Amino acid sequence: MNTEVKSELPKISIFNFESYRDFLIAVGMPDGLYSHTSNNLLSWANRLGYKSPSSLSMVLKGQRFPSFDMINALSKDLDLNYREREYFELLIQLEKAKNKGRDTSKILERIKEIPIPSDTFTMSLKEFSTISEWYYFVIKQLIETPDFRNDDVWIYKKLRKKVQVNQIRQAINDMLDMGIIALDESGKLSVVRQGLVTSNDVPSQAIRKHHYGMLTRAMEAIDEQNVNKRQISSMTLKIKKDTIPEAKQAIFSFLKDFNEKYSAIDSNDLYQLNLQFFSHTKELSE
Repeated sequence: MNTEVKSELPKISIFNFESYRDFLIAVGMPDGLYSHTSNNLLSWANRLGYKSPSSLSMVLKGQRFPSFDMINALSKDLDLNYREREYFELLIQLEKAKNKGRDTSKILERIKEIPIPSDTFTMSLKEFSTISEWYYFVIKQLIETPDFRNDDVWIYKKLRKKVQVNQIRQAINDMLDMGIIALDESGKLSVVRQGLVTSNDVPSQAIRKHHYGMLTRAMEAIDEQNVNKRQISSMTLKIKKDTIPEAKQAIFSFLKDFNEKYSAIDSNDLYQLNLQFFSHTKELSE
């Protein structure tokens, strides 16, 4: 599931998953590190030291568990630190124990003992799909602006009337139920869970729904907003397939740098930065 200026940067955290396969599938989604096309899956497998993608494919499909060597290769390829690798291995052990009907209590206790970064919000993929509509994260950011009012009509007008009042209220209620935001006795809303990584670690259907919404807003901005308030650019280029993962990582690095340089806590203006990188051509053998 990226999107929000600060929290929703395109970084996939293993700590946002309760299943090691969900994590691997997420990094292989169209918006993850490696999309699950035959070419990219083969490239990923080759980088792990396998001549064919069959072993990796079987792991992703849940047909086998990753071997010790594959765990080593994946940990290195995905740049997992010690804590992240430990969590990854425990998720694998947990799944193995469940598969064999063994007691999982000790493994779960070890998982709880791992110090997870405080800015990471662990939720299931099902929960994440609940908040995949584009306006959830915009409202979440809006809550932190200095002039924010907990008023559905005010939010409706502030968001250019692009989302209905009933949708605004539903989004707020959903985020309250999920503990993403909180409401105090005075009726003031506040964000309590910053570390959401939405554009990557959600089901592909939810990713598509989110991006459709954001791209629709971008298309509307071409007609509705003055050029001094928007920047729409594009380029067409030829690129070698084996450099695609590197190119995607460069985009991720740019987004991080852009956020660090221009994100402002005390601003009332919310902007959306979308980057599209896709193929115009098709393999004739496809």
